[in-house]
Amino acid sequence: MPLIQDISVGKNRLGLWKIDGSEIRFESEFPNEAAQLSVRHPRTQLQRYASRLLLAEMLGQMPEVLKDEHGKPLLPNHPFDVSISHTEGFAAILLGTGKLGVDVQHYKPNVLKVRDRFLDENEQLLAQDIETTTLFWAAKEAIYKYNALPGLDFRQPITIHSIQPEILPSSFVYNELQTNLSLGWKKLDDAMLVWTI
Repeated sequence: MPLIQDISVGKNRLGLWKIDGSEIRFESEFPNEAAQLSVRHPRTQLQRYASRLLLAEMLGQMPEVLKDEHGKPLLPNHPFDVSISHTEGFAAILLGTGKLGVDVQHYKPNVLKVRDRFLDENEQLLAQDIETTTLFWAAKEAIYKYNALPGLDFRQPITIHSIQPEILPSSFVYNELQTNLSLGWKKLDDAMLVWTI
């Protein structure tokens, strides 16, 4: 099974799936769901399948997944909130109650070329290499998903204050209100995983 981690995060559960190509079985096992997840690129297709297989593994059955008006995933037949992420090689799910955010990002060299678009000056001092820059990108994506409303800018209102072992102190401002968050993080093979605690 490509499920490689299912860990408790407070009252929530964090699942991580290593994509190995076996996810193609999704098409024969769940043809209706596969039709809804259809995209042109085969690698992206496997990532989408992996995220649904991981969710089914965590819930014990393949759930119906809907999206709200802002694109946030919903589980109408389960008492849980969910955040979903996938990238080259991995899928991640944060399952629980309340506001949630998870993101997994594969290292991409071009992230260094565009870092001034999503990092403020202090963050750029902290993020000098591809790993840290990818970590900050994943952190800001997780915060964006946590907020779950449009209009949050990555560069100014979302701030990563420091890097600590396994924790990223952060904050964001939305509608003139500041929210302080602690994010968990983990370095994977060629990727960074970040989740809201």
